[in-house]
Amino acid sequence: MRKIFTIAVVIALVAAFTAPAMAETKFSFNGAYRVRGFMLSNPSLQGDQAAAKATSSTPAIPVTGEGASQSWMDMRFRMESTFTVSDRLSVVTRFDALDNKRYGDPDTVGTKDNIDFDRAYMVINSDFGVFTLGRQSAGAYGTLFVDSETEGDRVRFDTTMDKWMFSVIYEKLSEGDASAPTDVMTDSDFDYYYAAATYTAEDLSAGLLAGYGADKSGSDILAYVPAAGNLAWDSTQIMFNPFVTAAFGDFGVSAEAELLFGKYREYDRDVYNASVKLADAARKAAGLGPLPDVDYDAYAWNVEGTWASGPFGAEIGYAWVKGEDNYFDDKYESVGGVGDDWGKAFILTNTDSGFEGSLGGHGGAAAAGAVAGNLASGSTAAENGMKMFYLGGSYSPLANLKVSALFANSKAESPGYIGYRTGTVPGKTRSFASDHGSEYDLTINWDIYDNLNYTFIAAFLDAGDYWQFGNPYRELENTWAFWQQIQLSF
Repeated sequence: MRKIFTIAVVIALVAAFTAPAMAETKFSFNGAYRVRGFMLSNPSLQGDQAAAKATSSTPAIPVTGEGASQSWMDMRFRMESTFTVSDRLSVVTRFDALDNKRYGDPDTVGTKDNIDFDRAYMVINSDFGVFTLGRQSAGAYGTLFVDSETEGDRVRFDTTMDKWMFSVIYEKLSEGDASAPTDVMTDSDFDYYYAAATYTAEDLSAGLLAGYGADKSGSDILAYVPAAGNLAWDSTQIMFNPFVTAAFGDFGVSAEAELLFGKYREYDRDVYNASVKLADAARKAAGLGPLPDVDYDAYAWNVEGTWASGPFGAEIGYAWVKGEDNYFDDKYESVGGVGDDWGKAFILTNTDSGFEGSLGGHGGAAAAGAVAGNLASGSTAAENGMKMFYLGGSYSPLANLKVSALFANSKAESPGYIGYRTGTVPGKTRSFASDHGSEYDLTINWDIYDNLNYTFIAAFLDAGDYWQFGNPYRELENTWAFWQQIQLSF
């Protein structure tokens, strides 16, 4: 009934606010083709390792050689098309072809990597505002901090008033009632509702995005397997995302934060009482109390100052991202990393670098129950949070050429511990060290022609002892990278 009501309201609003229009379709498009080259030295950070015996708190380390280096090229063709029916009506699509296809790999015909339509939505300009319905951009607001732009199935309405834009958004993240006979769980969905107010002027932009998410995709679990920990649960998330950017002559400042509240996991203790008792027994054997409901208590913030005068520029900033270090208490304290789009430090945070799924991926990571990767998202390091200071400068000797340098030093906000994902109970509890290390980046950005850009990045990471993942006897090796991209836009 709730779904029928939601669909009915959307159709009624569109019909009421949209005047009839004569169809005369026009077509426009834009896009880009890119080629990238990667050279990564030992992204696993594994050094030459003599054998080390196990101790009461650390696993044994076999004789291990330095980690392998990597070098490859890849490509992507992206095109966005707009079909304009009238001043009020249009359809927008976007697809990627040969996305991240490496030079030398076999043909990708018949696979998602060959041609992948990732966006398709209608745009309806009414007298009261703009409706967009379909698969469209999601996961980004304000500055790039904690953004991970992706695609979402959304219904969105935006209206403007002077320098303000007001937005309401409904997004479906998971659907459990569309593929009979297996997926017929009407309420097992994940829905998110957003509202935003954004102010934009010449020297000032500011706004607040608020969200409420109701996740019932894990509500109907029919069989309990203790080793998998798959108890039935609901989740509700309350999110606030404020930002501000301002310019004062040659100086600028920006700030953004994200705060998460609500229930990370609230267990169904009525229907699944027997399963909860089994989980309680496993926790008791590990010296833990009964299984608690888990609350969100996560936040992140970034403050950055900039200066630009003539060909010179500078930036200084600090980013603080709360981290999770204990999956067996009653708090979930991670926003999941700094986001895929921020990319401030090439090795530590950039998801175009090749390090996003491989940094720290030596054998000790698996022994500690850790997932390799940098601080963006999807890795243990990202979940453990970060405290990063960065300082950069730039010089433009020509109008179409810019040379930049950046220094960044980072530490984990909440270091993890060995075995923290072993089944449903913790393993050993030796804490990780906190130091991610110091990074030094050099970037050259050259607009060869109006539509042709070349970027070169050289980066070096003086790796900190966080990447030992709790074993001080593991030898680490620093890493460096050369990365380049040439992109033709149209």
